[in-house]
Amino acid sequence: MRNTVRATNSPGLAADLSAIRRYVWLPVLAVIVAVGAALVAGVLTPSSSEARFRMNVVVDALPPLFGPPALPSPFDYARLATSDDVVREVANQSGVPFEQLKPRLSAQAQVQRADIDFRVKDAGARGIAHTWLEAFEVAAADQSAALERSVTQNYRVQLDTARSELERDSAAVTAAPNDLVAQQALAASQENYVTAAKLAQSYEIVANTMKADAITTIAPYTPSRGTGSTAGRLGAAVAVGLLAGIIGALLLNYVSTMRTAGREAVEPIDARPAFRKRSER
Repeated sequence: MRNTVRATNSPGLAADLSAIRRYVWLPVLAVIVAVGAALVAGVLTPSSSEARFRMNVVVDALPPLFGPPALPSPFDYARLATSDDVVREVANQSGVPFEQLKPRLSAQAQVQRADIDFRVKDAGARGIAHTWLEAFEVAAADQSAALERSVTQNYRVQLDTARSELERDSAAVTAAPNDLVAQQALAASQENYVTAAKLAQSYEIVANTMKADAITTIAPYTPSRGTGSTAGRLGAAVAVGLLAGIIGALLLNYVSTMRTAGREAVEPIDARPAFRKRSER
């Protein structure tokens, strides 16, 4: 008896490379289709007509000698950024009329966050964003003292009210020197006036000594609409198409190999005994 050993081909890197060379048209076709889809996506998706940037105003000021701390908030600086003076400066530098530019600009602050989000809409948004950024830097440095006085305006109102009450009670005591009620009211008015004067003076010192710097945390940029840049889309398309084509070539080779193996004839096995009678031979 003779044993026949059949050599088997084990798949490996060489076999995979051979399969890819055999079906090289498939990766090429997949790359062409992917690149075409990426170009079509870029054409169908319009370019963004919006620009954004983010800033944070850092305030350096002495703490008030009398009274609680009170400084301009990001909401105050957001209102400053969209004020008529700042928008008019941006309009003068960009050449866009004030009436058209005003609705295109928005600045938004959020609670418990120091950053302010700036947004410019419509054509030429990125160039206008750069101009707005520079105009806001100047405005934040120049107008912070005015913002501080606006924040602490109630204390000056209290001082004016205390002064009026003091003058009224002083006149009442002058008219009736022996009136104990008028004297007690005058003493309370004097105390209120001294407290209000200390508060107003303290916050005025803060306003006169404070400095503010607007820091850019995110420079002006045009947000993507999901398709990315042209170079990025093409690079991703080539990579995806090449990978899909290689996988497809290997699958085709596997299917072709299985079909070929199925068609191979199987050699019949003689089940008769090896030793037979002379008459059966």
